[in-house]
Amino acid sequence: MREKSEETQKQILEAAKKIFASKGLAGARMQEIADEAGMNKALLHYYYRNKEKLFEQVFEGAIHKLLRPVAFFLADDSELFTKIRDLCHHYYTVLNEYPFIPIFVLNEASANPDRFLRLMKFEGIVEAKEKTRVQVEQSIRDGIIRPIDPRELLWNILSLCIFPIISRPIAGELLYANEDVSEVLKHRADNVADFVIQSIKM
Repeated sequence: MREKSEETQKQILEAAKKIFASKGLAGARMQEIADEAGMNKALLHYYYRNKEKLFEQVFEGAIHKLLRPVAFFLADDSELFTKIRDLCHHYYTVLNEYPFIPIFVLNEASANPDRFLRLMKFEGIVEAKEKTRVQVEQSIRDGIIRPIDPRELLWNILSLCIFPIISRPIAGELLYANEDVSEVLKHRADNVADFVIQSIKM
């Protein structure tokens, strides 16, 4: 019985991800989510009393997938170039599996920035960023990398990882019309890591 309950919740969350990703919180309807999950609305309400509760769980799950790698990156003790490569690989793995996350999170973060910032603090990003700032500044003093603002470095990495996923449909038409964009994206993690590392190396 418990396994069936967990499977039903999983169905609901997968359906909710699709509907919320395309319509946002305001535009989504519980009936649409129930239809997508292949169940009646009464059963959906049995598991989630209202749309807001369901959205909160979907949104927090998406945020964790998007922000947790940043928290690990900031708190990690690895050598800087290894950290950059690991972060790029993690993002391309997650975003290939969940391509809706960037637009979904950006739309909802714009609508409710307080929720987004609260979850950032929960993930430990605010506290962990000091550690990476110190590491980057030490790498500059040691002559390993050129002078760069640590915040700018992280922003560059995130932009290069996230934007290709958002622009994937356009890139598929304009840049890779005769190729499988999924295959191209498989190699982008290393390409982006190489690009970032080369851009900051002395």
